[in-house]
Amino acid sequence: MKQTIKRVLAALLAAGLLVLCACSEKTAPAQEQEPEQTAAVETAPAEKPQEAASVEETPEKAEGEAQTPEEQPEAEKPAPEEPAEQPTEPEVRAPMDEQPAQEQPDAQDMPMTCTISISCATILSNTDELDPEKLELVPEDGWILAPVTVEFTAGQSVFDVLLATVKAQAIHMEYQNTPMYETAYIEGIGNLYEFDCGALSGWMYRVNGWFPNYGCSRYAVQAGDVIEWMYTCDLGSDVGGSGVSQGYDE
Repeated sequence: MKQTIKRVLAALLAAGLLVLCACSEKTAPAQEQEPEQTAAVETAPAEKPQEAASVEETPEKAEGEAQTPEEQPEAEKPAPEEPAEQPTEPEVRAPMDEQPAQEQPDAQDMPMTCTISISCATILSNTDELDPEKLELVPEDGWILAPVTVEFTAGQSVFDVLLATVKAQAIHMEYQNTPMYETAYIEGIGNLYEFDCGALSGWMYRVNGWFPNYGCSRYAVQAGDVIEWMYTCDLGSDVGGSGVSQGYDE
């Protein structure tokens, strides 16, 4: 009986030893892994400065990004868009009656133009009646003054225009004022006088193709008028007139 109990105890002891051996084998790898974990734990502090560095860099980048717009050169800034050119509109003016009143120049000071000429061509076909001493005074083409445009002012007469023109062209002219008729009578132009080429010869004037029946100092010139002074040898019939005297009221 006692031996049996000893055997059982020995078997239990052996079994216990086997269990302890098995437990020791299981715990050995865990103990061996502890150094690795310890190493991992020990290396962790070494990695923390890097993480801290990365954390510290973040605000610098953020701060840098915040300063980027201010630090960028002006050339890199987007240029403001220029407004598109608007088409030019024509100037709109108010009607003259709506514009503020302005001082107008005196009408008599405003220059206008007309045309004037002096011809003695009728003498060329009547040289037999011409005073021989005057023959050399007659131009070959009959023009003492070919048509020319001159300026005048409002209110001037045909006589005024003639007088100003011959003075400007250095052409001889002789006239006589007749107070009775309130006009001037043209006696000679270019040293060719009345009666130099016959009893019916003398000077006449025509305006726009019409021979006025009154004196040249009473005819008011208008802008664009065509004034013609012509020497007649037949009281105007040879120049298209009707026998009226030049600028002299009879």
